[in-house]
Amino acid sequence: MQDQDYEGPLVRAFNALPDLITSATFLCAWIAPGLIGYARVRDLMLLMLIEFIVMHSGAFTAVVFGMQDVSRIKRALSLAGLTAFYLMFGSTWPIWAFLWLFVSRFLQLFTSRAQMEAKMQRMLGGWIVSGMAYLAGAFATVFLPFPKFGITPQVIADMHLPGSGLWVEKPWTVLAFGTFYFGVLAWAKLKPIMLVGMKSPGT
Repeated sequence: MQDQDYEGPLVRAFNALPDLITSATFLCAWIAPGLIGYARVRDLMLLMLIEFIVMHSGAFTAVVFGMQDVSRIKRALSLAGLTAFYLMFGSTWPIWAFLWLFVSRFLQLFTSRAQMEAKMQRMLGGWIVSGMAYLAGAFATVFLPFPKFGITPQVIADMHLPGSGLWVEKPWTVLAFGTFYFGVLAWAKLKPIMLVGMKSPGT
C-alpha cells in the first residue's frame, strides 16, 4: 500500500515543476523586473489574486475527482462548469494564467498511479498547505520589511499600476509573496502530505 500511495522522486519533481517555475518567475521579477518586462510584473500581481480563486476551488475539484460512483463525463462537466465560471475576465491573459495555475494544482491527479483515496489525501493535504501559505504570505506583506531589490521608484512609475493600497504602493511585497507561496507549494508536492483516515467520496 505504501508503494501505491507514494510516487517516485522524479514524478514528484515533475508535479512540483510548474510551481517552481512560477516561484522563480516571481523572484526574477522581484530582482530584475526588466528581464520579463514591466507589464508582466503587473500581471504577476494579478496572478496572486487569481490564485486565491483557484485555491478555493481546490477542495471542490478534489472531491469531484474522488466521486467514484459518478461517470467521467459528469465529472468533466462539473469541472467545465467551474472553469467557465472562473474564465469570466475582460482579457485573454487572465484566462491563460488561470489555466496555468489550474494545471499546476491538479497535475498530480493525472501523473499519480495511486489509488483514488491516496490521491484525495494528497490533494486535500496540499489544499491545506496552500491555504496556510497564502495566509502567512499575505500577513507577511503587511508586517515584514521586504527589500525592494529591482523595484525602484522608476520601475513602479513605468508599471502604471491602477488603484491604491499596500500592494500598489509597495509592489515588491507581492513579488516576495509569490516567490514564497509558490515555493511552498512546490515543496509540498515534493514532500506530499497524506491525510490519514480521509475516505474518497462514494466509497
